[in-house]
Amino acid sequence: MVKTNYSGLNPVVVQALNNLQYRYSGETPEMWCSCVRYPFKKLLEYNPKYFSKNGFIQMIERSYKDGEFKAGRHSFNIYCTVCDSLVIICENTIKCGNDHLKKL
Repeated sequence: MVKTNYSGLNPVVVQALNNLQYRYSGETPEMWCSCVRYPFKKLLEYNPKYFSKNGFIQMIERSYKDGEFKAGRHSFNIYCTVCDSLVIICENTIKCGNDHLKKL
């Protein structure tokens, strides 16, 4: 993904990144991508000390059960800033997302 060591990064930015990852039940991967595209790019742009502009964010499924939101599994979908699109990766791992970036 982008950077996983957030020490020194504004906690509001960290929370925003965490919230952007979640796709809610009933939301397609394409809908998720269109919702995260602009805010994710801006977070990377406004925090150059921590992130490069070339990054990705992995979608995590989230559902509402028993009166609260539950995080699900990581999906095979990422939004890639280099491609500026939704990309399907071969495994739902950060390594696979990083490999995608290296190919570009």
